[in-house]
Amino acid sequence: MREKFKSEPTEIAGLSVLAHKIADDAWETTNFARSHTPPLGDFGDGAMWALYEPLGMYSDAVVRRYDANHENCRGIGVNLNRTAWMYHDQEARNYAALNANVIGLENLDPASYSDTAPAPGLANDYENPARYVARESVKLDPPETAAEDIRKIIADEAGWLGDVDDAVKAVTKWSALEEVIKPISGNWNELKRIGESHKIAGEAMEKCGKNLEAGAEQVADHWSGKAEESFQDYARRQVESMKWEGPVGRLTKEALDAAGTEIQDACIEVVRQLADLLAKEVEGDSIKSLVKLLAKKIPVVGTSYQAWAVYDIIISVKGRVEQLVAQVQGIVDAIKSFLEPLIAMNDSANAISEETLGPIAERVRDTRRKAEIGLDIKAAADADGPLHRPDEDYSPGAGTEPWEDAA
Repeated sequence: MREKFKSEPTEIAGLSVLAHKIADDAWETTNFARSHTPPLGDFGDGAMWALYEPLGMYSDAVVRRYDANHENCRGIGVNLNRTAWMYHDQEARNYAALNANVIGLENLDPASYSDTAPAPGLANDYENPARYVARESVKLDPPETAAEDIRKIIADEAGWLGDVDDAVKAVTKWSALEEVIKPISGNWNELKRIGESHKIAGEAMEKCGKNLEAGAEQVADHWSGKAEESFQDYARRQVESMKWEGPVGRLTKEALDAAGTEIQDACIEVVRQLADLLAKEVEGDSIKSLVKLLAKKIPVVGTSYQAWAVYDIIISVKGRVEQLVAQVQGIVDAIKSFLEPLIAMNDSANAISEETLGPIAERVRDTRRKAEIGLDIKAAADADGPLHRPDEDYSPGAGTEPWEDAA
């Protein structure tokens, strides 16, 4: 059954106002992502460094996607306002009212527009638009980066170990502890900051999509015909593109949280193992005596020998560190596999799957969050939204199409 044309221009104008608000929010979200998702902190030169370039490339890809969403929403706002003016004179069904309200009309060639051909450009805001409100507010509070502090871990796990390492460094001019930690070095909290930034930005864009979805549903009661049908299809694709960013942002956070925690836990294990070995070598109060002797750098054979003995103990932990690096590398590889199709954003985006994210999901102990991750994986795997996002502005059609019944 053909859907008869009808229009209430104040309603269409109201949705235009909302679309501009959504475009503003999408632009703020784009700028947030541009500022807060790139890797900025210390990535060390071990396993964590392998994520530096992919995270930078992914940040650029996210900004491009977000900016495209912003541009489309801005285009919706501009062209729905023009559409409202097209429908201003319900009887005429021509472009006279629109042309009369195009900004800078006097600068256009009069031959370029007429009652049957619209003048290009922005139009004055339509009068008395209906009230269309964003149902979900967008908030963009950037997370803070907590400094990675291996010394704090040492203090928490075995405070005296730091003193021993400092004393060894005073004698040998070299920190064996720093050398042992090097393969798993880097600010793991920087990974968590980046992940949280992706989550904040992704959920903000998701809210933009939900707000547009609600506006499109609201206008459907006041507009019908070929142009409205075209708009609903355009809006649906745009909404899907924006809503897709929510689960992807949450999964990115989960992945980077897992990597950060893996690196932090590896550092804690190394510190504990060193502390246990040293405690066996130098028991009880003699630890304090060793520290005092080494700190004073007394040039006696016994002191130097003891310093090198401690050094040998620290180096002996390297074997375990290599095992921990392999564990960290596993999560790093999983994250790179997750990011790769998102950077390219072509048909291979469907490679986002439970299998790809398995190593990440396994590290989540909370049952409820595991279920939520499952839903997010399913939503992210359906990449039709970003892959089929409109690549041009919405148009109600040409000639008499804006006033035609739906097919």
